[in-house]
Amino acid sequence: MYFNQLIYEDPDTNKKIKLLTSIHHIVTKNSKCASENTTFNDNILSQGVAVNTKLAGDCFTDFQRTFAFMKGTYLCVKEKIDQGIQPVNILYVGTGPYLTIILPLLFLLHPGMITITTLEINENSYSRSKQLIKKLKKENYFKSVLLTNALCFKTTDRFDLIISETMDKALTREPQVAIFAHLINLLKPQGHLIPESININLVASSINLEKNVAYNCYTDTRTKEFNDQHRQFIDNILKADKSFFQQINTASQKIWLKTVSTSQIKPGLNELLLLTEVVIFNTIRLIEDESWLTKKYTCYSFTEQSRGKPHNAFYLNTQTPRIKLIPII
Repeated sequence: MYFNQLIYEDPDTNKKIKLLTSIHHIVTKNSKCASENTTFNDNILSQGVAVNTKLAGDCFTDFQRTFAFMKGTYLCVKEKIDQGIQPVNILYVGTGPYLTIILPLLFLLHPGMITITTLEINENSYSRSKQLIKKLKKENYFKSVLLTNALCFKTTDRFDLIISETMDKALTREPQVAIFAHLINLLKPQGHLIPESININLVASSINLEKNVAYNCYTDTRTKEFNDQHRQFIDNILKADKSFFQQINTASQKIWLKTVSTSQIKPGLNELLLLTEVVIFNTIRLIEDESWLTKKYTCYSFTEQSRGKPHNAFYLNTQTPRIKLIPII
């Protein structure tokens, strides 16, 4: 199903889109359930939102994102196999209807090389993913396919790889942080998270000078270059990696990150933006404007009283997760 070309060749953007469009057509056709409830609602959680089936499925067409997660995950699993680990025990959280991230594994690896447990909270997405597994005749790759809330999941199993792409730009809205913080203890000592790191940088800018990317932002190569001319880097405000998730208290709703200095910001730069970089595995990453996940996010506007003052940065691990800056006045 086109995965040899996608993973082993080096397709240009147009070739990637063509291959992934063909795959998308196949999985859409094969995941449809005759008895499906067609009401698509988000699941509101204690620490974010699990998006509905339609939105989760539409994420497939964020093609650079889909390609990066597919390839990075495959390369990570292949490295484990090359190290002599078989089967590679995988936990995949938030599969959506199409099991998008692990699809190459089902076609490029033999069943004995991997064993997969999936968690999905949305009933429609869960039903579609089970239907897809059945239609593709890939049942022997899976240990368990579970309809459950990942934030409550418990097991005695330990995993070589935990995959979850349950995030939005700047780690807002969705429960990526809460999920990894809860599941990190299920990861083997030498295990990997996918993505392995989510880096959030803080920059000063002026919204009036900024350009916005096109809807299909992975084809836009010029907007970031233009915007960078009108920005000032302030600090890396968060590196959410294995070490970070091992240290945070899952019960905490307000996680202190650092104190940020704003005293050197140039005049006229009145807003603070959060820029996201997602490192999937090794050199496979997504930077600003390469996906919907990495669009800029305006998090703060200076007031007369707050300008030049230090700010405490917190991650709010709440029903509306986000990074929040509070001036020290």
